[in-house]
Amino acid sequence: MPVRPQRPVGRSLHEKLVRAYADEAARLRELAAGATTARVRLRLLDEADNQERLAQAARRGIIQPQVAPPALW
Repeated sequence: MPVRPQRPVGRSLHEKLVRAYADEAARLRELAAGATTARVRLRLLDEADNQERLAQAARRGIIQPQVAPPALW
């Protein structure tokens, strides 16, 4: 499979990616607060931590939003 050159990503799209990860982490923490079992609560908090790590990576530019290639027809 050929490797596509990465196109530059607009700042607003990058900020949306960071915000999406941070929002998902917050949503998961809210769900964990209402979880009835410790196992479910722990799983939700683990996933929230993962989303926070992804948000931090996106802030540093390690993770880039996917940009659709231009249409060929």
